[in-house]
Amino acid sequence: MGRILFIDMWPDELPQGVLRPRYADVPACVQAHGHELVPVHHRQLPSDTQGPLQAVIISGSRTNLVDELREDPQDGRLLSEFAGVEHFLEDLPKMLPVLGICFGHQFLAKSGGGRLERMARERDENDFPLREAEDDPLLRGLGTPARFVESHGWRVAEPGAHYRIVARSDDGIEMVRHERLPRVGVQFHPEYFARQVAPRQGHADGRIFLDNWLRQL
Repeated sequence: MGRILFIDMWPDELPQGVLRPRYADVPACVQAHGHELVPVHHRQLPSDTQGPLQAVIISGSRTNLVDELREDPQDGRLLSEFAGVEHFLEDLPKMLPVLGICFGHQFLAKSGGGRLERMARERDENDFPLREAEDDPLLRGLGTPARFVESHGWRVAEPGAHYRIVARSDDGIEMVRHERLPRVGVQFHPEYFARQVAPRQGHADGRIFLDNWLRQL
């Protein structure tokens, strides 16, 4: 069984090994592919991973990455606060898959020299469509158009170095893929795929996306 490290990027820390309720459907999805999900807060990252990893997921967060705290006095955080995550990723084997979700997607962009920007209006929808997308293995088998939960007030305006844009929506960049490494960032929330989980009524495309990613590990 492979171990998938789930890095919790929220500002508050849960007890070690505890997953936030919003990700409650992810462990079973991971287990269905023969892997184990191991949650850890970004400030509790181990100096060694206690054995080989199969992949890494970087979670969403209510935090927003800013250049100056006055841009978002309530939820803004500087990239330097996540230096531990940057160092951790730098020390990983280069070909270890990494998936960044929402804030994780923005973190990959910002840490790679990309640019973020505040949206004119926050996006909070359960069934938001992609407008255009490449024929990417992770997007195969989805609806036409693919639909996902979206919840964000900031977005990636320019991807980080060596990332190319794979999918867009009316909000802008929805998915990027690194040109050299198996690293992917998505603005949408594939972890919300069980329609019965309130307040999110997730779309089945989220589960298909995660299945596609897990099959490639």
